[in-house]
Amino acid sequence: MSDDELWRAALRHHNARDYHEAHELFEDLWLELGNRADKDIVQALAQADALAVHLETGNLCAAQRLMRQLPQLAAALPDAWRGAEIGRAHLSTPVPT
Repeated sequence: MSDDELWRAALRHHNARDYHEAHELFEDLWLELGNRADKDIVQALAQADALAVHLETGNLCAAQRLMRQLPQLAAALPDAWRGAEIGRAHLSTPVPT
């Protein structure tokens, strides 16, 4: 998959609340990116979905660890990236078509 295809697929899964698959796709995208700022954005999104997975599965120790890390990661999120609103208040924005 191309970077754009990975991005769109990750957002689709996130919006469908399939956080495990979204996390996996964000990780795949992270591996493909070369720009540090882009990698940081994708890392924050991957961590947000990992947090959701841990909460869903009752893994509270891992969830607490991510909750301590996530505010710093989320603070660096731009309001929009690759055509989607992703700022802290917009993590559930549907994929643009």
